[in-house]
Amino acid sequence: MNALVYAMIYAGSVLMAYNIVRCYGFVQRMRKVSGLEMSRAILPIPLILLICFLIGYLAVALFGTPDLIIAGILFGGSVFVFIVFSVMYQIIGRLRESNARQDALYEEIRNELASLTEDCLSVLRVNLTRDEIEERAGKALSAEDLAAQSYTELLASREKRFLPTDAQHREQRAFTRAELLKSFKAGHSEVEETRYSLLEDGQPCFVKTHATLAVQPGSGDVIAFITEAVCNDEMVNETLINKALTGQYDAIASILGGQYRVVIGSAGQQGGALLACSYDDYLNLHLAPVIDASDEDKRVLLAALRAERLESELAKREPYSVPVALSLDGGVRYKRFDFYVVDQQAEFFILLQSDTTEARREERERNELLAEALTEAQRASQSKSTFLSNISHDIRTPMNAIVGYTDFAKKSDDPAQMREYLEKIDSSSKYMLALLNDVLEMSRIESGKSELDLTRASLPALMDDAYDLFERQMAEKGVAYSVDSSHVRDGCVICDKTRVNRVLLNLISNAYKFTPEGGSVEVRLLQLDSTREGYGRYELHVKDTGIGMSKEFTHKIFDTFERERTATASGIAGTGLGMAITRNIVDMMGGTIDLVSEQGRGTEFTVTLEFELQEREPGDNQPGSPCEPQYESIDFTGLRALLVEDQMINREIARMILEGFGFEVDETEDGAQALEQLVSSGAGRYDVVITDIQMPVMDGYGLARSIRKLDDAELARIPIVAMSANAFQEDVKASREAGMDAHVAKPIDIDILRRTLGEVLASAR
Repeated sequence: MNALVYAMIYAGSVLMAYNIVRCYGFVQRMRKVSGLEMSRAILPIPLILLICFLIGYLAVALFGTPDLIIAGILFGGSVFVFIVFSVMYQIIGRLRESNARQDALYEEIRNELASLTEDCLSVLRVNLTRDEIEERAGKALSAEDLAAQSYTELLASREKRFLPTDAQHREQRAFTRAELLKSFKAGHSEVEETRYSLLEDGQPCFVKTHATLAVQPGSGDVIAFITEAVCNDEMVNETLINKALTGQYDAIASILGGQYRVVIGSAGQQGGALLACSYDDYLNLHLAPVIDASDEDKRVLLAALRAERLESELAKREPYSVPVALSLDGGVRYKRFDFYVVDQQAEFFILLQSDTTEARREERERNELLAEALTEAQRASQSKSTFLSNISHDIRTPMNAIVGYTDFAKKSDDPAQMREYLEKIDSSSKYMLALLNDVLEMSRIESGKSELDLTRASLPALMDDAYDLFERQMAEKGVAYSVDSSHVRDGCVICDKTRVNRVLLNLISNAYKFTPEGGSVEVRLLQLDSTREGYGRYELHVKDTGIGMSKEFTHKIFDTFERERTATASGIAGTGLGMAITRNIVDMMGGTIDLVSEQGRGTEFTVTLEFELQEREPGDNQPGSPCEPQYESIDFTGLRALLVEDQMINREIARMILEGFGFEVDETEDGAQALEQLVSSGAGRYDVVITDIQMPVMDGYGLARSIRKLDDAELARIPIVAMSANAFQEDVKASREAGMDAHVAKPIDIDILRRTLGEVLASAR
């Protein structure tokens, strides 16, 4: 019995000594598994057991003889401690493996974040357990950020750059220290947040903040690896994808093995859940009842949507599209079903359903606009064709007279008869010139090149000139004609004299043409009260007792190329441009034009215009004082003119006219010859230079500029008059800018040329 007791004591002692050695190794292993709370909780258990049994052994050895029970307890305790240490060794082994994996993951994350430094706004390594920033880098870190000692301080310094910054949002942010630790304890190793922010340069952007959470080897502290990067492009791409899916399509559905399931879209919802059923049930139970079509058309449409038809059509082309009209929401909505193949063998298809109602409406509106534009173009084409027909007739009529009477004049020896022929040729020529002016003026108005030329003018004088111009024609036709401007208080104004005269003459000419013998034409100019200081408001009335016009035509009379198609009106010559030109001129001058007309009873036009009043010289308050500069009559006899004209016939006509005025005329064919002759002759040789504009070698503008630059001051001041077929307002302006004193348009009006030369030469004296 004693032998057994001592054997057990001996064996237990050996085993206990071995346990003591293993305890040392166990402690060393535990040091390498730092940071694991589980290991710290398990470590005291075997140590306490070992100490208890070690004390028992010492007590037996020192104070008494052990019996079998004590020996058994000591031996069994040694075995139990051995077993506990063995189990603990296995646990520590697994913990060491886990710890090694965490170490590797930690280093991997650290290395990966180090490589992202250049691409990110900032990269942080934060010890959440200790609230310390272990590493920081990045171009978005400010001086205040770099000075922050703790992660909490860093968040506080950066919070002001994020928008919005309301308190509730800040409290719920996922990237506070407390929230990150909470996420880690909940088992989340990744946390992400996108916020609207301001960069250091003040530029707004969206910033995505991402945190990877891990345990730090050695200390066991929770570490957050945090990156910040601009995600504007990512948000754009995501938004575009979402918009493309949800904005372009009502629903996106899959058809797999005969089963229909809506993936995206409210169009396929039923009872709050996305619709899922067989494809046949979808067609028969959900789609067919709302198809807006006749029974026959509905059968054809459903046949086009059957699964076997899809397979057949999609084998030939993709997508396969079917338009469908559905009765929805109390109206008809137009849809387009586009089918695509995912896997033909598996009978896997995708249906993209889009609403085309608005597109169809817009297309219908576009078609209506196109139809209107086509109709308008056809109407304009017809109007222009009519215009060409009219103008061809109107040009051929005076041309016939010119050619015919010219032939008669060449054969006639009777001076009286020849004079009659020449007067008719002159009348026809002036009519042709008026036609040409109308066409050119309308072309310029429509191209936007027409501008007002404001000068001083007398409105009563314009009225008197209009009376003189039409007096004989009216008398010959037997039409009573009157012009009254006696009610005008301020007749001197600043206006475009030529265009005011054009309006007046167009209206009187129109009245003359459409008023038969025995009728009357009455022209009145009234002055009304003006609301603007320094301005006068005037109302021009042109009333006739002619054929009048229909109510329908009164709405079209101011359109280009329009003429009323009546038996009476169609027999009267005209291009249909006069009233359109008149309306445009009135609009340019900021006025209004109205008319009242009745067929068979006549027409009255009313034009309202407002002009700036001309300031008179001090002491010149007489009502009859002239508004325009007055020049004394000049005798051209003995004056010498240098005529510059490249066309022989035009040069001959101009020379005859000038010699008729009394000038001595020298001729040259281009600007270079004229300049050379002028310089070689010296100052005093010529009194005036009269030049064409378009000429070879040197044109009229170049000649004028060269003369004005001459060193001889007297020669450089010689009067220069342009006499050119370039008769538009910008041509007149260009002549003045080149240094010319006046501009006379071709064909030459002898009276205008005489008056212009008189004004220029009088001003030069």
